[in-house]
Amino acid sequence: MKSATVTEFVATAAAYCQLLEQAGKQRTGELFGQLQQLLPQLYQKSALLPKPRYCYEEESARFVTEEDYARIHDAMQQKIGLFFGITHMSPGTGPSQFEVMSFGMAEGFTDVYESLKNFVKLYDVGIPQAMNDAVWLYHKSFEQNLGLKLIENLKSLHQMLYNKGSEGSRALQEDDFAPGADEEEPWFSDDQEEVYGDDE
Repeated sequence: MKSATVTEFVATAAAYCQLLEQAGKQRTGELFGQLQQLLPQLYQKSALLPKPRYCYEEESARFVTEEDYARIHDAMQQKIGLFFGITHMSPGTGPSQFEVMSFGMAEGFTDVYESLKNFVKLYDVGIPQAMNDAVWLYHKSFEQNLGLKLIENLKSLHQMLYNKGSEGSRALQEDDFAPGADEEEPWFSDDQEEVYGDDE
């Protein structure tokens, strides 16, 4: 289980896990920009994985604990909240629409993290049977539900980044997606603007 296809997937999976583990230290815009790049790569590389036969009869060990899951989920929910400009709830108040949405989105990203982290840790054991089963287990998960979660997460991320009607969007205003990058100049020249004028 050391083909180029598997090796490339392992690297992409590890990159996703590392990104979420460092979410609290990432600039909000950069974090979501990198997720936008990684999610379609994960889906594509997952679909190319071979499906070997399962070796062990016993269920493989799971490496992500409840505490790990909660830590990643809380960090992602905080980042999504910052993006939408969500403030902390006052005592006695119920969750707002955005707070409920941020919880669900964070759960989606964290579910993918859990599957990928368990895969990477089992694969990194280095024993051929364990590496084989890591690919088998992940492939099964991808077919059953994880593939759809990758698509749903990308869909949610796309709507969040490009739905200009969303309230808040502090990341777009205060946190650049590409540090130091300015908006591109329009592709047309001043002369062309004078010729075509204003369409309105």
